[in-house]
Amino acid sequence: MDLKERLKRLNSIPKITPTHPSPIEASGSEEPLARRGEGGGDLRERLNRILQPEKVYRKREILPIEKLVEGQVISTSEGETFRAEESFPSHFRYGEMTLTEILDIPAYPAHLLLRDDRLRELDFRKALFLDTETTGLSGGTGTFAFMVGLGFFQGDQFVVHQLFMRDYSEEKASLSILQEILDSYQFLVTFNGRHYDIPLLETRFILSRRSSKIREMPNFDLLYPSRKIWKGAFENCRLVTLETRLLGMEREDDVPSEWIPSLYFDYVKTGDARKIHRVFYHNRMDILTMVALAGRIHLIYHDPQAARPRKGVEHFSLGRLFWDHGNREKAITCFETALNRCDDELAWEVMKWLSMAFKRTGRNEKARSLWEEMMEWPHKRDGHPCIELAKYYEHRLKEFEKAIAFVDQALAMTPSHREREIALLLERKQRLLKKKDGNANR
Repeated sequence: MDLKERLKRLNSIPKITPTHPSPIEASGSEEPLARRGEGGGDLRERLNRILQPEKVYRKREILPIEKLVEGQVISTSEGETFRAEESFPSHFRYGEMTLTEILDIPAYPAHLLLRDDRLRELDFRKALFLDTETTGLSGGTGTFAFMVGLGFFQGDQFVVHQLFMRDYSEEKASLSILQEILDSYQFLVTFNGRHYDIPLLETRFILSRRSSKIREMPNFDLLYPSRKIWKGAFENCRLVTLETRLLGMEREDDVPSEWIPSLYFDYVKTGDARKIHRVFYHNRMDILTMVALAGRIHLIYHDPQAARPRKGVEHFSLGRLFWDHGNREKAITCFETALNRCDDELAWEVMKWLSMAFKRTGRNEKARSLWEEMMEWPHKRDGHPCIELAKYYEHRLKEFEKAIAFVDQALAMTPSHREREIALLLERKQRLLKKKDGNANR
């Protein structure tokens, strides 16, 4: 028998009036006995409360983005959108240089590093630093740039504007503001923007039936010079890695990039900005890191000694860049410094480049000294020093016997699958044998 059935039976029992008052009633109290029970209510009411409890829910307060991020709602002919703003003074330091020091660094390396003549006149005062936060990392027509971070120098300050779509309907308003700002600047500075941010925004402009010059703007994409200089120096060349390992900066309570799309989806669904507001910090730090990294790239190329590269691989990379750009003396200085700072894993390659730099600048004895030093290595990487010494003894000293001996060593070190190299070495040996026999017949 369940509790409800028992309660019905209890209600059906006739109420019996006692013939003799209880001691409490005899005392003159007017309160019925049933109302003095523990909890203050008769048994039936108490049982009903147990059987049908009233649940009380406290509705969670929803905090809009306007309450958590300093900014304002901007009205345009295309509707409204939210814009956050923050300014940094000229003495603000992020990384190793202040904003003023970054502006004072010559920006000519940009066109050399990216081989883009449009960047010859790069001036950071005319450049727009751009970074997006999106609903997906793969791009495509279904991916929205729900936040566009824009950094620019204005007077004696660096200003960051962040255009934020509070829902998808605000995209046209955000794009209209973005287009106005793009029209005011001559250059873009991005990090992997060439293959991600720029194509994505161009797609959003097209789908919104708006024209844009974003694809045509000269873009100093920092990813490519970063790879040229620091590939091998750190575990990767991601922006956050360079920020930490190269610039020495650490973020506090940052949002991992892979979380950002889901945080935006949750915000659009609930309207609560408690989590998404942290993305503003993430985006702002990306832009500041780009400014600091742009300064570092130009400084290390313009004046390596002032930049004080800390790793041999940085000097080695710079040396190759200088050599490719025709600055041979700077290249040799970087190779020599790299050789003093790098480990054995890299030293072989550095010695190859340095020896060839000496050879091509007429410093043959220095080159020979390096080749002979490489010959002393117990585990030679390849036959480079053997081949170069064979050439040296053939053409400069006319000592064909020694030249043939070095060719034989090179042949012994060359893997059998490198048929072209073996064929060239055999041709060299045949030529040396003929020269040797010719000398013997004189």
